[in-house]
Amino acid sequence: MRRRAPGETAKPSLRRSAVLFSLGRLGLFIASALLLWSGAGAAGYSLNGFPLLLAALVLSSVAGVFLFSRQRLQFAEALADKRLAKIEELTARRARLDDDGA
Repeated sequence: MRRRAPGETAKPSLRRSAVLFSLGRLGLFIASALLLWSGAGAAGYSLNGFPLLLAALVLSSVAGVFLFSRQRLQFAEALADKRLAKIEELTARRARLDDDGA
């Protein structure tokens, strides 16, 4: 394992970023559904089934835009790093093949 230089920051891994982002969104959706269900029950309304899920989806989507901005940026950075590494790998492979063929 390579040690980082003192000023160097850790690069987020693609798998970790994807898992954290997805689990966070799922957890927020479940928390929104429970909050809406219990709030509607306490107010004397019956909010069950599809309307509950639709309202929880809207609430968690809007809240997720603000709550998960850092995770979304880390996920995008990990995707960009993976893409650049793949491009570098393909360029190196083409250079090797061109040298072998010449």
